[in-house]
Amino acid sequence: MTGATPPVPRGGRGLVVASALCAGVTVGNVYLAQPVLGVVAADLGVPAGAAGGVATTALFGYAVGILSLVPLGDLVSRRRLVTWLGAATVALLAGAAAAPSLPVLSAFVGLAAATTVIPQVLVPLVSEVSAPERRGVALAWVQAGLVTGMMGSRVLSGALGDALGWRVVYLVAAALTAIVCALTVRVLPVDGPRPSQHYRDLLAVLPGLARRPDVRGPSLAQAAVFAGFNAVWTTLALALTSAPHGLSASTAGLVGLLGLAGAVAAPAAGRAVDRVGARVVAGSGLLALLVASPLLFLGGSWLPALVPGVLLLAVGMQVSQVAHQARVMAGAAETRSRRNAVYMVGTFLGGAVGAAGGSAAYSAAGWSASCAVAACCFAAGGLVWWAGARRAPEPVAV
Repeated sequence: MTGATPPVPRGGRGLVVASALCAGVTVGNVYLAQPVLGVVAADLGVPAGAAGGVATTALFGYAVGILSLVPLGDLVSRRRLVTWLGAATVALLAGAAAAPSLPVLSAFVGLAAATTVIPQVLVPLVSEVSAPERRGVALAWVQAGLVTGMMGSRVLSGALGDALGWRVVYLVAAALTAIVCALTVRVLPVDGPRPSQHYRDLLAVLPGLARRPDVRGPSLAQAAVFAGFNAVWTTLALALTSAPHGLSASTAGLVGLLGLAGAVAAPAAGRAVDRVGARVVAGSGLLALLVASPLLFLGGSWLPALVPGVLLLAVGMQVSQVAHQARVMAGAAETRSRRNAVYMVGTFLGGAVGAAGGSAAYSAAGWSASCAVAACCFAAGGLVWWAGARRAPEPVAV
């Protein structure tokens, strides 16, 4: 990462580093299948398009986990919650490695994605211990860990899948998850007294939070952005391993290294949020995505165009994510876990819809159709941003 080192939040460097590391490893579990879809299809004897359903199931599972499990961060000890979620994820990833068929694999992958929502438990904690004027950059470091995990998991998955098979991918992920969760639990602060309320009361607040303009607008915009991102990213490995490119799974996975540009962009985006406000920064991210769209389209037949297209895709998505999440996290501290749950469930539902739409478009008409789906999603996100910029002021940090 480049640029000046950002200020350390009140929670200390250890908390931020541990949260970023844990977020990166655990969020990677959601994306393990994408670079090895062709390997999975060949091993289980199913069409490549059908194997793409595993990636879609993972995104839906993550959204369900955010909705049902992340709100518990406002009710129970976050240390205990991270311990429980980590143990469940390890067991489910081991089950995925032993899956005898595609439906069983999809079930284990979906459940593992639901329990690997640890990053979204940590984000409100980092926001809570950070000074308001430094909250954007603190969240950005965690987002840098997230995007590193999202992209790095594809590289690791592709290399392992090519060399040792897709089952080893899930076994390695289980081991890494166990290690990083154990280390993170040791450095998490002890929670103070938690509010006395029932789980159903936590969930009852979610619809009201979702209707708030400072939650609804960023959530809808980022849902559209993530839908477009996944319409491309879910089918990118399929496009790269097919004609005219014909790359191996490990080489296709290396394209994930281009996505690490988002990890570099995240801290810079966080500093910009603290200086000029989240809305301006979100607009710049959306603009980058719109510029990326024609380059991605050309990349289907001309690989040199794909490189800047993927770079802009990763940077634009991450800048938009940092800015929109900073707006949502500026609300009242006692509801931050639930505000984040609303925001992230919308984001990942959008991502799941985009993955499904991109896969269907690819099956019907190839890479160009997936790119068209993505461009429409980015345009929709831009319209939501534009409408919000005209009506709603920046939220006041609490």
